[in-house]
Amino acid sequence: MVDQAQASYRERLRDPGVMLWAVAAVCWAALLVPILVGGLGGHDHLLGDSTLPVPAALLVFAGSWLVMIGAMMLPTTVPMVRLFTVVSARQPRPAAARAAFLAGYLALWMAFALVALAAATGIQAVVARWPWLDARPQWVLAGVLAIAGAFQFSPLKQRCLTQCRDPKAFLYLHYRRGARGGWALGLRHGLSCLGCCWALMLVMFGAGVGNLLVMVVLTAVMVAEKNTRWGKWIAAPVGVVLLFAAAAVALDGIGAPATGGHEHMQVR
Repeated sequence: MVDQAQASYRERLRDPGVMLWAVAAVCWAALLVPILVGGLGGHDHLLGDSTLPVPAALLVFAGSWLVMIGAMMLPTTVPMVRLFTVVSARQPRPAAARAAFLAGYLALWMAFALVALAAATGIQAVVARWPWLDARPQWVLAGVLAIAGAFQFSPLKQRCLTQCRDPKAFLYLHYRRGARGGWALGLRHGLSCLGCCWALMLVMFGAGVGNLLVMVVLTAVMVAEKNTRWGKWIAAPVGVVLLFAAAAVALDGIGAPATGGHEHMQVR
């Protein structure tokens, strides 16, 4: 019995899913400590709303974003990583291929973050030219919620979710040996993952990346959509909720008095 328990324990330690969940837990702790202890949160803290030079501010952003991806997206990719670990075990250098796979996945999400940051900066520049819109930041959030809600019903969302839910078929079509094959597969998987989740991640940008409740809810939705048997049934209800939330926020913006501006996500 003792030998069986030890063997079972060693087997669990070799499970890459355990490692991914452990990394995600560490990332959640790294996010929670500043929020709960220091009261930090929001885009201004993510980018260090200060006089940091642009390169330093971008490094802060990149590091913070990687921590968020570790917390929110790694749990959604556990089935794919587990299967890739089994399949890649037969090649000469499996560790290099697995590292390249994860590097490709993270690189794709980092590219999305930089695009989202550039888009947010552009939107802020446009908003700054319209004082009436600058005084009603709720409308920007309403637009983000509406986009995310509408995307829940799109064929692209469903295609990407299908690819993520069936790692066996995905690997059968795209698996190649070696580090280069792992990198390409990580990019492909990241692209499918991005296709599922980009609009929901935009909600996080719109609501504030330090908003703990939003992060927890979005993570739960993305994990359920991609990794559960009943995930295909929640895309439409989530879309309806997001569209109703967009309407509520927009109506609140119409009735709310001018606020005289708001916090922006900036790199100075």
